[in-house]
Amino acid sequence: MKITAIKQQIKNPERVSIFVDEKYTFSLSLDELVKEKLKKGQELSEADLKRLKKISEDGKLRSRSLEWLLGRPHSTREFKDYLRRKKTEAELVDQLITEFSQKGYLDDAKFAAWFIEMRQRRSKSPRAIRSELLGKGIAGEALAEAMQSDDINEEAALKELITKKQKQPRYKDDNLKLAKYLTSQGFSYDIVKKHLAKDITQD
Repeated sequence: MKITAIKQQIKNPERVSIFVDEKYTFSLSLDELVKEKLKKGQELSEADLKRLKKISEDGKLRSRSLEWLLGRPHSTREFKDYLRRKKTEAELVDQLITEFSQKGYLDDAKFAAWFIEMRQRRSKSPRAIRSELLGKGIAGEALAEAMQSDDINEEAALKELITKKQKQPRYKDDNLKLAKYLTSQGFSYDIVKKHLAKDITQD
C-alpha cells in the first residue's frame, strides 16, 4: 500500500486527508502529519495503516473534546461522562484529562466558581448549590473551598427570590405556600420566616 496523495482539507485547514492507493483512507492534523513524517509515495504496511487510523480517530476525538470543553466550564466528572458516552478507551480518557488539566482547560476549582456564580444569579440557596456541585463531582476539600466563597450569601439570595415570587399570583397573598416553596429550595426555615416578616406555621 502506498500514500498517493496528501491534501489539506478545505473546511478544516488544520487537517489533511491521506489517500492510500488513490482512495481517501484517513485524516490527520498538521501536527500529527509532521510527527509521523508521512509523505507522498511512502509505503505502508497493514500494521502502519491500523496505527495511523487509530491516531486519526483519537485526534478527532481530542479536537471535539476540546471544542466541547471550551463551550463552557466543565467539571472533571462531566468530562469523564462525556468521554464515556463517546465510548472512549480508559487509557485515552486518562490521557485527555491529564493533558487538558495541565493546559488549564479542565479545572474543577474554576468550574465550581463559575457554577456558583450562575446559580447565584438564579437565587439558588447554598444548600441547593452544594447538592448540585456534589452531583457534578465536586467534593471534599474542593467543595469546602468553593462553598466558603464570600459571594455565597443565603439571605441575599433569599430576598431576591422572595421579591420575584411575590409578584406571582400563586404566592402574592399566601406566605405559607411561599415558605413551603422556599424551604423546598434548600433555604433555612428560620431565615425564610424572618424575611417573610410574618408568623408562619407549618401544617
